[in-house]
This record gives sequence, C-alpha cells and structure tokens, in this order.
Amino acid sequence: MNLWRLEWLRLLRTGRWIALAAVFLLLGFGEPLVTRYLGELLSGATGDGYIQITTTKPRPSDGMGAYFDNITSLGTLVIVVIAGLAFSVRANPPLAVLYLTHVPGRIGLLVPRFVTVAAAAALASAVGGAAAAYETTLLLGAPAAGATATGILISSLGAVFAVAVTFLAAMLLRGQVATIAVALGAIFVAVPFANLIPGVRDIGPAAFIALPKHLQLAAWRTDDTWATVVTLLLAAVCVAGGLWRSTRWEL
Repeated sequence: MNLWRLEWLRLLRTGRWIALAAVFLLLGFGEPLVTRYLGELLSGATGDGYIQITTTKPRPSDGMGAYFDNITSLGTLVIVVIAGLAFSVRANPPLAVLYLTHVPGRIGLLVPRFVTVAAAAALASAVGGAAAAYETTLLLGAPAAGATATGILISSLGAVFAVAVTFLAAMLLRGQVATIAVALGAIFVAVPFANLIPGVRDIGPAAFIALPKHLQLAAWRTDDTWATVVTLLLAAVCVAGGLWRSTRWEL
C-alpha cells in the first residue's frame, strides 16, 4: 500500500470526511432557508407589541451571501481542526518514529497528506456551494450564475489556503492543540489585523476570503485579481516553508 492510498483511507475510515461534508452541506442547505423565512419569523415574534421589525423581501444574492459569510467562520474552523489532526505527525512519538524512519523523505511522507486534506476541503466547499445555489434557486430565485460559480471556486481556494496555513503551523509545532490554536489565530486574528494596513486592505487574504460574498453584489475588480494572486502565493509559501521545516525535524 502506497502513502497516497493510505491517506485517502485514513480520511475515509476516521470519519473526518463526514465532519467536512456535514458542516458544508448543512450550511449550504440551511442558510438560504434561514434567509428566506427569517423575516417572517421575526415579524411573527414581535406580535402587536411596541417593537416592530421591518424586513425586505430576500433576494437570491442574500441566500448565497449568507452561505459564503458563514463558511468563512464555521467552515474554516472545521477545516483547520481536521487539517491540524492530520498534519501533526509528531504528536504521537512512537508513530512518528515509525513514519520518519521508514519513509525515505519528508516530502514523500507529507505531500500525500497535504494533497488529500486540501482536496477534501476544496471538494466539501464546492459541494456546499452547489447545495446553497440549488436551495437558493428553489426558495429565492436563481442567483447570478457567473458570480455564484466564481464564488464557489474562490471559496474552495480559500479552503486550500486554510489547509496551507495549518500545514505550516503543524510543521513548526509538535502538538495538535497548539497547531490548531496557532492556525486559527493566524486566520481569524492575523489576517483581519493585516486588513487594517491601508496598502494591504484590498489585496490581502481578508479581501480574498470576503470575495465570494462581494461578487454577489459587485463586479470583479483589479484589486480582486491581486487579492487572489497574493493569497495563492501565501498558500504556496506556507506549503514550501512547511516542507523545508520538516527536513529539520529531530526524532
């Protein structure tokens, strides 16, 4: 059995794919449904009291925007946790010794693991986006096809970016909890903080992550291209840096 098959079997038999699929499908089918009926629920809850809530009729862009908004938080959280568990090779010392002494090179050990998790995260994001588009079409009307397809693609690339950041954290740290905590801190704290820098605000990862929702309301801009290029380059740097760091590991 080669390492590629081993990693796919690990993903399937540990049930990690179930967590990915469940979260993205739940958000995909649930967010347009909530968007469709939230206004009616809020209006009914106020009754004849002094507080009155006025809501507008939801549009297709609202349903897709709600989905894209939530996967940047809940979806990313699940991806980081699953990736952190998969990449923390040294968290189990006996198993780490077995891997590091029987696999010829660190790249041969880690690349199948990274590609498997990244592909699973991207696929889950794409399936969730397709579910959201289907549910939105049924409840709110058909969303803009081009903006929706581009948003689904970008959200899948955003999932790969989260996996790459977690990969680097796992190569620098030994424990699973530390890896997950640092990766979440980088994505949810460092990335938004960098967004405060004027020159980075429109071309950094934060702008890229918000792009799927933004495209539901506006056309593609030059800054969006730069945000995509910068984010993908950062993901590549994280992977390359993690692979380099793994060659310096000590048993």
